[in-house]
Amino acid sequence: MRAKKDTRPDLKYTKKLGLNWTPEERDQYISNIKVVDLPRLEEPYPINDFFTAGTPKAKREWNAYWRERPLVDPRYNKGQRRAIINLDKSRLRYVIKQDESVMFRDADTKELVLVVLRNFVPDDDIRETMIEICREIIKYRRDDRREDPGMLVHFGYTCGSRNQPRIQMAAPCIRIDTDAKQERERLLNLKAQGMAGLLWNMMRSRLPPEIIAEYNDLIEEYDLPRMDMMRDDDTFSFKIDGKKVTFRDLELPPPSGLSAINYARYTHKETNGNNWIVACTCKAPRNPDKGGNFYLASYGIMLEPASNTVSAWHPTDYHGTTLYEMMEGPEKRAGYEVRPDGEINTGMVFEVSKAIKNARYNSDWLNERARPKPSKPPGQTAARVNKQTRYGLRPRTGRRIIHLG
Repeated sequence: MRAKKDTRPDLKYTKKLGLNWTPEERDQYISNIKVVDLPRLEEPYPINDFFTAGTPKAKREWNAYWRERPLVDPRYNKGQRRAIINLDKSRLRYVIKQDESVMFRDADTKELVLVVLRNFVPDDDIRETMIEICREIIKYRRDDRREDPGMLVHFGYTCGSRNQPRIQMAAPCIRIDTDAKQERERLLNLKAQGMAGLLWNMMRSRLPPEIIAEYNDLIEEYDLPRMDMMRDDDTFSFKIDGKKVTFRDLELPPPSGLSAINYARYTHKETNGNNWIVACTCKAPRNPDKGGNFYLASYGIMLEPASNTVSAWHPTDYHGTTLYEMMEGPEKRAGYEVRPDGEINTGMVFEVSKAIKNARYNSDWLNERARPKPSKPPGQTAARVNKQTRYGLRPRTGRRIIHLG
């Protein structure tokens, strides 16, 4: 009698986690999500270019905290802190409850403008591992929004500096000058890729297809790398049930990710490389009444935070996050503020910078990598592997920068 062949672990978890649903399965899932039509507000609320405090106490605490601290970047807002206003809930059109999944459309155009999906990751142990990875990314990456509460840091590929745009790995916040640090950096990149890979394929299965197409069309049009961490490999791995599982037949995530903790921002809008942002809140405070609530100001919608939530919105619509009640953290540094209840709000975002096109144009190393590699003649020694490639660190190039119109 022939022994039963074991199922590949990645195929087992692909099915269990819903990483590769058919279009019919996706449509069936979406058909059960409530749809709400709302008109666009003539003026956004909360008001543009102000921080909005979730409670009067939060406003007092942040005003007092910032009064004692100079700006880290004097170029920020012409050297001035943005003012804080109190949230007036009576001016909101819709408050999304913590247990509510919902999709919003513009009442006039019927265009999809916001998607909120609760209970997204179907395995709490995996989600807890994602929380740990988010916190590790934040620990070892540089905060990119130093004047905003909390921290928001890049992982995967970035577009480099404004003066020298090129596609490179997100830089660590400390010098990688020992073998141990290089190994830690390599492993962190692989863990971040695994987290992003699982979430991206769950999103592909569950989100409306036009959202996913915004990312994939951009990647194809400009020949962008996916989040392969410079490995020239289309697999990603994640530790599940105590074992490393390597997924071979799924789609790598978009090139750029950000991890956040206790992050808040004033009402704003922005232009990105594409016109959707998708985010996963892995962990959120249980009490929604202390601030830290995302809102879509163009439509007057506020989202009560809840763990295990995926949301998607247009960056060109006004949006932000309310200030939460806070206290200074033990590090006594900007970005390390904490909530008095001890809870955190953390997760990750897929966001593509508007600089991605210029950055790709100036990234010759991607063109070189795409060329067929000649076979090695017999007896020839292997070429030396440089540190940037071996450890997934950012490549260096001296190419003259050309800006596209």
